[in-house]
Amino acid sequence: MDTLFERIKDAREKAGLSVNQAAEALGVKRTQIWRMENRSETLTAERLFELADLYGVDARKLFQGDTASASPDRLYDLIGAVVIMVEECVQTLDARPPPDLIRDAVVEVLRQEGNQPPDIRAKGFDATRYQGLVTLIFKQAKQS
Repeated sequence: MDTLFERIKDAREKAGLSVNQAAEALGVKRTQIWRMENRSETLTAERLFELADLYGVDARKLFQGDTASASPDRLYDLIGAVVIMVEECVQTLDARPPPDLIRDAVVEVLRQEGNQPPDIRAKGFDATRYQGLVTLIFKQAKQS
């Protein structure tokens, strides 16, 4: 990739987002996204960080011209949110599942979240989508 603009477009495409989906997630018109990707708009540092966050890449690498890799901070934040959600489910069930079952629940939620369409993932983690799944995992294990 030669230019920042090309790297931004590449990051959007790798994130699986269309121009329309990116524009909707950022609250801008699709033409603004197109202009950002085609050297027709000045890009502020704030906007660069917003794009990087939306596309799940490290803004510094995107800017410096390195390969835009997935930001580990985003993954760590997701794992943390899943662990909190699973622990809250454990507390509401007044259960003491073994660590391997908690691991299984966390892994399954992460797997399901990874299978969500990019436009849904771009909106952020929604614990309510998975509380029923986690509860079911724990209840099935309790019955076994």
